[in-house]
Amino acid sequence: MIKNLQLISKHSQIKELGNSLKYGMLKELIRGSATCQQLSTLFSVSKQKIHYNLTKLCEEGLIEVDDSMADNGKEVYYHASAKNYVLDFALGEHLGEDLINGRGVIKNILEGEYHLKLSDIAAKILKDALKLKPREQLMVVTGKYNLPLVEKIIIEAGRMKVHCTVIYQDMDILRAKYEEYSLAAFNADYEHFNKLLKTQNLYLNLNGESRYLELKDPEKQRLRLRHFDKSRKIIQDKNIRVAVMPGLLNDTLSNMAIESELQFWKALDIDYSELCSKTVNLCHDFAQHQNLVLSNNGSALHFEIQRIWAECGSFGSSDYHSPVINFPGGEILIVPKANSLNGTISADVAYIFGNKVSNPKIKLKDNEIVSFSADDNLDLIEQAIDAGGADGRKVALVCMGTNDNIRLENIDLSYKHKTDGLVTVYWGENRTLGGEVCGTCEWFIQIDTPKLTFV
Repeated sequence: MIKNLQLISKHSQIKELGNSLKYGMLKELIRGSATCQQLSTLFSVSKQKIHYNLTKLCEEGLIEVDDSMADNGKEVYYHASAKNYVLDFALGEHLGEDLINGRGVIKNILEGEYHLKLSDIAAKILKDALKLKPREQLMVVTGKYNLPLVEKIIIEAGRMKVHCTVIYQDMDILRAKYEEYSLAAFNADYEHFNKLLKTQNLYLNLNGESRYLELKDPEKQRLRLRHFDKSRKIIQDKNIRVAVMPGLLNDTLSNMAIESELQFWKALDIDYSELCSKTVNLCHDFAQHQNLVLSNNGSALHFEIQRIWAECGSFGSSDYHSPVINFPGGEILIVPKANSLNGTISADVAYIFGNKVSNPKIKLKDNEIVSFSADDNLDLIEQAIDAGGADGRKVALVCMGTNDNIRLENIDLSYKHKTDGLVTVYWGENRTLGGEVCGTCEWFIQIDTPKLTFV
């Protein structure tokens, strides 16, 4: 007998219903029983594919065989297990008016099904990565999308007796600053930030939204650059530790979003000491050579190494440790020597202002872009170069990921670059890492299956 209601209580069930064909088949089987052949005709899909999908839906308990419709054993009829399917409120939080808290659902999937204790991961970040101690001052800048992590950090910081100051800047606030604030208000906002910065022991920037918006006003660009210089001086004079995370979380219940966030938390849930040892040892091997050749299908890039850093997602005492750390951790940062980088980059994707650029091809001479092409969004490369100012064409860094906990599939491009073995070429600034490039727009190209050769 078909039930009136069935609760969707497992991530695997949500994953199956995220497939448009399976979802369509389930809706049809709610209306009435059908055979594999009937569904094949209805959806114009082979019987083999329909049978495979019926099997998956049966395994998840979403449909079942209709024994009352047996056709002399020749055809098997299927029907839905219920007339209605809803997400189990026990997965999330019932907010009233029949709304479900998507963040609560995701949290319970991660903790209940995958046994990831998010508060423990936040505590590990504070203790093992940021090395915070009781009575230290932590300032966090965040937007809406990284609040799930920030909320955990605030709670764990309180338990550790670490004082936490949070500055909130979502997309609407940033857009208002860039497009609506007067120069005086824009200037005052940065002055306030630098005033707060002087009192901190550690600055954690989780404001990934800033990557999605372009500051076009030239006067505001100049003001921001001056304040960035002041911030760098404050950080240096006060010996403030700095950590950033460009990746963004979200509250959508799509399978892609859940898989991406699962990988994000796994990438944070690492043995920081082990990752540090691996990354530092690779830096030591790289440092034995002066020249490096990067190649893959269509790319051939050669340059001299000026400085090399280990970005381990944690602070440490090695000479290779980067003065600024990133989350998730795990990357070798190479500052190319001025006027030494030449060749062509051909890759699957670039990432600019939160958008993908497909199949970019960039020719470089003496560290600078001399020509470029792409299959789409070509104008974004031009906009990024213009937004970068005087050094907008100059490559800032060439990096290689070292984090074994990140896979290439179903992952946010903002932290895909930490994947073990993946090479990323960055534009932006590298002065904090001992270079001379001060571009004001950060964007990057990711090169899959690269080959690195020392000469």
